[in-house]
Amino acid sequence: MKRLKKGFTVLVVFSCLTAGALAQSVDATARLAELGYLREDAENLDVAVQNFQTANGLEVTGGLDEATLQALASESALSKQEYLLSVAESYPEEPLVSGKTGDSVRQMQQALRDLGYYEGEADGVFGDATRLAVMAFQTANGLYASGEADRAMLLLLHEGQTLSWQDFIAGKVCERGDSGAGVRSLQRRLKQMGYYDGECTDVFGDSTQRAVERFQSQNGLEITGRADEETCRLLYSGTASAPADDGVMRLGDAGEDVREMQGLLSNLGYLSQNTTGEYGADTYVAVTLYQIANGVAPSGEADEALVESMRSQDVVPLSEAAEALRESEASVNADTLSRVTAAASEMLGQAFAGSGGSLFPGFPFVQYVYARAGVGLTDPGRILEDAAGRAFDAQSISAGEVVALEFSGESGASMLYAVSLGGTRVAYVDTSTGYIVSGDLTSMPFSNAYVWNFSQP
Repeated sequence: MKRLKKGFTVLVVFSCLTAGALAQSVDATARLAELGYLREDAENLDVAVQNFQTANGLEVTGGLDEATLQALASESALSKQEYLLSVAESYPEEPLVSGKTGDSVRQMQQALRDLGYYEGEADGVFGDATRLAVMAFQTANGLYASGEADRAMLLLLHEGQTLSWQDFIAGKVCERGDSGAGVRSLQRRLKQMGYYDGECTDVFGDSTQRAVERFQSQNGLEITGRADEETCRLLYSGTASAPADDGVMRLGDAGEDVREMQGLLSNLGYLSQNTTGEYGADTYVAVTLYQIANGVAPSGEADEALVESMRSQDVVPLSEAAEALRESEASVNADTLSRVTAAASEMLGQAFAGSGGSLFPGFPFVQYVYARAGVGLTDPGRILEDAAGRAFDAQSISAGEVVALEFSGESGASMLYAVSLGGTRVAYVDTSTGYIVSGDLTSMPFSNAYVWNFSQP
């Protein structure tokens, strides 16, 4: 029996039919559908004919020649299902696993080598390198990465439409600001390995970049924050190291160590919430503010040395940090706004704990996305000052800028804080649901609006 390598369906040019053959093709179409080669809509008739010819040992022409029509009319014609079952039966019933040897392993190794998954010799010995190649192939081609080559995998490898390792990796390379299925796949993989604790969106924002940086650091790669080809090859290979317990407290952590640090931050004025023991957005902001005020590069993460510094006599409390925080505001530039935009976009559709109260709803969200960019904001009322606010023009707001929208209601006025996503769209916390949503400024019924002017002291 002939086998159609590298895909059971291959596009061919449809052979021209004579008038008589065209009439016969009506019955042939019904027969191809009956045998499972063609859907009822009769799409891709040429492909269906070619597949039938392959399955039934005929010359593959894609045309309804006499031999093909006779085979279609025969009761012994193989259906698509029968053909696939016969192909599957040609592979070992037991899966190929570590320790196996023989020609089946050698053929599999060579096929994996041809597709770029295996770099060793096709020696017929199923060792660790072969197992990792099998796992990489399974991951790239939508199979469960068991490391064992069962019939389904071998059928796909030898007979199906497969994705090469190079093509798979090329589709995963991405960096901050990118979006799409490749980003979502990256986030899922990082989350599986314990490097990423956010939602798997399709936006490459600050939290995704930090996860990539952690992965690169743990695995001895150059720390770029970009999911480049080298990073993706290791990430999806199955040989990468999981994150080590480095004693650093991060967003998403919980425990007594977090609770103890929260108590220290609260005593210094950086944290006003209860000490919950959960490292949430409010704790991330508090740590960032503390770092800025005390001359530490802002990361939102707390190692043992940082926590110990909170107990020192020369520590700077929030009440004495005004100058350092104003300098932080003044450092905002185009890169900062880009990082803020990415962080806000990445969080769309997520719940956000911390409303900001009835007077300044949404300000904690703004604080958080700016903290992700290493900037500390503390005073929501400052945007109302003559020097800190600027004339509002929905068409001239830059992505990443802070927008405060004034609304009037029965209980009085309130300022809804939002982050511009570019154009007239903004991201903010919906006060009725607690979720981060986006809205269009041109359709939001605010009475006044302000834009934070970072160029003013």
